[in-house]
Amino acid sequence: MDKIVEISGLSKAYTQGHEQILVLEELDFSISKGEFVSIVGPSGSGKSTFLNIIGLLDDTYSGGIKLFGKRLEDLDEAEKAVLRLKNIGFVFQFDSLLPEFTVLENIEMPARVLGEVQNVKGLDLLRRFDLEAIAGKFPMEISGGEKQRVAMLRALRNGPALLIADEPTGNLDRHNSAAVLDDLRRAADGGTAVLMVTHNEEAARRADRLLRMGGGRLSEEKK
Repeated sequence: MDKIVEISGLSKAYTQGHEQILVLEELDFSISKGEFVSIVGPSGSGKSTFLNIIGLLDDTYSGGIKLFGKRLEDLDEAEKAVLRLKNIGFVFQFDSLLPEFTVLENIEMPARVLGEVQNVKGLDLLRRFDLEAIAGKFPMEISGGEKQRVAMLRALRNGPALLIADEPTGNLDRHNSAAVLDDLRRAADGGTAVLMVTHNEEAARRADRLLRMGGGRLSEEKK
């Protein structure tokens, strides 16, 4: 499989007063095209920090990172911004949909940032994930589970190679969590690399690989 993310010797520390707090220590990690990987660990273990680095939201670290075959140290900030917009989708615990726009318009927002003004791909995504019936509705008119699924389609709109999901089911009941996890699996089956952080052990075991973060390190567990 094609490697989407390749990390070697990743370390990250914060300065707190006169003390250095090591959050990530010499991590090695990779994820391939079409792979669904979950990471579990207690609060403060560095999971979100790890995602922020991979998602090009934090560039203060040591170690080597390749995204989509490109070494990050070879890229300037403008190149990283384009890479992030075109190749990485983000899903968070809260959907952050824009209430004044319809479901379809919300999904199309990432494309508008790139200067695209057409709804074909958004409609195709809604059909693919069996949500076409709510295309013209506004966020206030749909359920919490549907909002989170729409947020995921928004993240997929530009055809990213990597989908980063930070606690995507943390605000949902069991039924809606299952629907979102099914969607993440469908995205992976379509060729997108899916990297999910969660506190939910049951959700984590839906992935192809389960990693546990603790003490600044990652370890893989048998499911």
